[in-house]
Amino acid sequence: MSYLIVFRVSPDVDHMAPLAWKLLEDGEEVHAVVAPGYDVEADHRLGILRAYERFHLHRPGGGLDGRWRATLPYALWLVRRHRIRLVAVEWGYGIPAGYERPRSAAGLAAIVRTLGASLLRAGSNAQQPRASFIAAARLCGAAVVCLPHGLTVKLDAASNGEVAELLERGALDWSDRNRFDAYVLNTEHHRRIHLDHARGDPDVMQTWGSLRWSPEWFELNRRLAPPLAWPGPPSARVKVAFMVPKWRNRVDAPATIALFRRLHELDAISLAVVGHPRPGTGGGDPLRAAAGIDWSRVHDLSRHNSVSIIREADVVIDAGSSIGIEVLMQDKVLVNPSYLHELETLFDTVAGCCVVARDADDVVGYLLAHASGRRHRTSPDARAELLRHAVYGSSEEPYDVIGLYAERVRALAAGRGDGGRRAARSDP
Repeated sequence: MSYLIVFRVSPDVDHMAPLAWKLLEDGEEVHAVVAPGYDVEADHRLGILRAYERFHLHRPGGGLDGRWRATLPYALWLVRRHRIRLVAVEWGYGIPAGYERPRSAAGLAAIVRTLGASLLRAGSNAQQPRASFIAAARLCGAAVVCLPHGLTVKLDAASNGEVAELLERGALDWSDRNRFDAYVLNTEHHRRIHLDHARGDPDVMQTWGSLRWSPEWFELNRRLAPPLAWPGPPSARVKVAFMVPKWRNRVDAPATIALFRRLHELDAISLAVVGHPRPGTGGGDPLRAAAGIDWSRVHDLSRHNSVSIIREADVVIDAGSSIGIEVLMQDKVLVNPSYLHELETLFDTVAGCCVVARDADDVVGYLLAHASGRRHRTSPDARAELLRHAVYGSSEEPYDVIGLYAERVRALAAGRGDGGRRAARSDP
């Protein structure tokens, strides 16, 4: 069968490329569409996929040809031309009302709106290929599945102020996502948030585990990630990567800046900063705008792949992001400054999986201890418990995440509609 995956930005590739790889390994045909402006040549994960004869990459590109390739008519042509049985897109808004019955008045109106938007925004909006191919799949009778573009380690329902306000008013309504054949979550706690707070349909919201950190893909990705030499002259200092938080996610910006300002003055460490791939600030980076930071003492690695950065680092400081999973799987030290944000995460609840810092003194104290040879060691039990919740969907091992994804999308592709949905239930 033929499958099509729409990639928009780097995190989408992180979490969806493993499915394409597994399908290709199994002899399936996989097509991929990338958003306008995406740098395909620099992406090692797409490089892995491009080595397969059955992988076909379609790029919107620039000019009139590029605009055409993001429109609904082009999406319809491509889906029909290659007999695509399933289209996979990243997390986000759902399928517009009306597409359940495309020949009805509401359906025709929805199609006209999609067509108009695709002609107006094609080539200038990175989301447009996603919208066009969702509509094309529905009109051609193919299955549509929404796959993770990230992994939520946050246990709170309201990750930011906007969601908190909607929750307080009882107005968090993501029911449009119920129109997918499956809306896939990595973790069971994230699925429960959709069901309990966002009007999710339990048959559509499904927990399949984390593709990005399924062991089979993780090892391949770690090995083939681009080489990176830590900047600056060789030294015995502790190499520390500071992951900039997603500021809108209830982060204490002044405390974060104060910690960074203090860290960059430590002679015992070689400090690198890594910007968040989805900053979501609505403005500039508060860290870059802060006074009192000598940026000549800091290495900016934001343009490098996170796998490569962690491979070279000794310690990673991160607050509230799933990148901590990569840190633990590469057997590096994760420092979790939990005081920098209001959210509870898996890293706070699984005892011993990381260094939990309650204030800046804890962070500095650990780094100095590490520099003197007293490194934190994550116990096998703590690591296994964290991965059980974050990677294996709270299911007991052995649990073949990447095999399960391939099995579920095949079932959806083979049985579009209720039969396919029943064949891909969330319980393993």
